[in-house]
Amino acid sequence: MTALIGIDWGSTNMRAFRFGASGEVLERRASPRGAAGLTPPEFESVLTETVADWTDGTTPIVLAGMVGGRTGWREAPYLPCPASPSALAAAALPLDTALGRAVILPGLSTRAENGSADVMRGEETQLLGAGLTAGLVVLPGTHSKWATLEQGRITTFATAMTGELYALLRHHSLLGQLASEGAFNEHAFARGVTRALDAGNFAPLLFSTRADVLLGDLPPQAVESYLSGLLIGGEIAGFGAKPATLIGNPQLVARYETALRLAGINAITIIDGDHAASRGLWAIGECL
Repeated sequence: MTALIGIDWGSTNMRAFRFGASGEVLERRASPRGAAGLTPPEFESVLTETVADWTDGTTPIVLAGMVGGRTGWREAPYLPCPASPSALAAAALPLDTALGRAVILPGLSTRAENGSADVMRGEETQLLGAGLTAGLVVLPGTHSKWATLEQGRITTFATAMTGELYALLRHHSLLGQLASEGAFNEHAFARGVTRALDAGNFAPLLFSTRADVLLGDLPPQAVESYLSGLLIGGEIAGFGAKPATLIGNPQLVARYETALRLAGINAITIIDGDHAASRGLWAIGECL
């Protein structure tokens, strides 16, 4: 019997989880129909196509991620930190669907001492599903999140646009013109990380990506790895190297683990992103 349906709806894909009465995941499904490629009226049909056979119309459905963004199905306002599963559940936006009653979870917002704001939408489910009560959690990605948990609540976070910067520099800048496709180069990646950590910043080092190729110090096939190392190393230098839990894509998480170890951090815990998302959806769903 299905006790809850949880949906993690990102920009590029959607993950669905069917939960049993004790919170166990009975079935998983995925769809390439991410929120970025849908108009508001299309969300309902994608949801129906994906999980209609999981419910008779009475099963609660929890929707998280960009489905609640400004261009999503229905905008769910941001909830200021600190945030717990119960706080997210209380702020959820009710939604009537062809499959019955659903809720869209809010994103989170925070504001630094200098007044600058930050937001997240979707990562909060992974953070609250990590099984942690306190500590630093890093979610590598297009827009990496560095979040602090205290007493089981997300208290603050900050975003680094590392993945997006990499894509822009690799494909739309002078730095990528001499690059060619190649396998991941551990040595070049480590060189980039170490240089950025030593400098405390990647900006003054970016042009070395091109200069090292021109002077024969960096093979064109290693440009991608070196540039990735510079950016990830600069991100870690900017936030400060500390013991952390990493959540996300295994390949990308492995790079952050390597970079943290190069920064002298060995107290690193790794949690699968799919597992964290499912546990977070269940924890929030229990509070509805």
